[in-house]
Amino acid sequence: MLTTAVGQSVDDLDTPVLLVDLDAMDRNIAGIAAALAARGVAWRPHVKAHTCPAIVHRQLAAGAIGVTCAKLGEAEVMAAAGVRDLLIANQIVGPIKTRRLAALRASGQADPIVAVDALANVRELDDAVRAGGGPPLRVVVEVDTGMGRCGVAPGAATVALASEMTGCAGLRFAGVMGWEGHAVGVADADARRAAVETAIGILTASAAACREAGLPVEIVSCGGSGTYLTAAAQPGVTEIQAGGASLGGAWYRDRGAPVETALTLLVGVVSRPAPDRIVVDAGRKAVDPTASPPVPRALDGFVDIKLSAEHGTIQLDRAAAVPAVGDRLALEIGYHDQAVHLHEALYAVRDGRVVAVWPVERRGRLR
Repeated sequence: MLTTAVGQSVDDLDTPVLLVDLDAMDRNIAGIAAALAARGVAWRPHVKAHTCPAIVHRQLAAGAIGVTCAKLGEAEVMAAAGVRDLLIANQIVGPIKTRRLAALRASGQADPIVAVDALANVRELDDAVRAGGGPPLRVVVEVDTGMGRCGVAPGAATVALASEMTGCAGLRFAGVMGWEGHAVGVADADARRAAVETAIGILTASAAACREAGLPVEIVSCGGSGTYLTAAAQPGVTEIQAGGASLGGAWYRDRGAPVETALTLLVGVVSRPAPDRIVVDAGRKAVDPTASPPVPRALDGFVDIKLSAEHGTIQLDRAAAVPAVGDRLALEIGYHDQAVHLHEALYAVRDGRVVAVWPVERRGRLR
């Protein structure tokens, strides 16, 4: 069983294995919570990177009001773990999923919120909730603030869709949400900040238009781990969804998040075919490098890492005798969404020992 690792030295763990530095993660959580509290906005951290109830309960203890989920399956996991206030920042479409969502609402386990951007979806959600016999479902209109993915057009179109819910007995309009994801990739910090401000201005203006139309807006939700400091400072925002930064990572630090790396992949050296080359026992099946490649911690002369299916090949700029075959390296994970779901468990460590083993509930939760 996984729990038999509790109390072991990290040196006794087989590789590859994902490690969470508990102290670093708790410092990240405390820092995010404090930054948002200072700006007067609520924290609803996204769980898509880890879907780990143990981490969520640490975030709740630090002041989070609930969680954000990417998929209905994630929301079901969170509800089963006692998390009641759930935002599914996605469209739940089709009879199979809408029945599941209605059953979750009717169960009393949770009070979910779901995003919509189409009238047909509003109607099928209303039908499903009424057929399920549960209390009304909270719904937010997703507004396209410039990313060009999901979301209704801002302004009048947002108001029109929100107004449709006033005649739906199974639904309750709760507000608006958006994701300024297109701004995250802007390289220049000042330009990125301006892009975030513009996007969120579109969202808050749509919320104001709804209020002017007599529609109550409780929730204005936005902000990811790469934008939360700017997003939280914008007037009219009520909550921030940033969650991945709890585990730190270079991807977030490069975008201004003041966090430290708490997630590493411990790997073993399996080959030294050349003095300036190291081969380790983890490749793309252990971490997807697309968004942010892993980086070896404290490895002198590191130049590059290339991942194949089961191997990682590390290139150095010099000949080196260490690490030798059988030694271990820690790879810092830059973007957790592309690593955690590939593993069965996270090993929480403190002072070189395993203090907890957390199953990765997100694994396979694609529906």
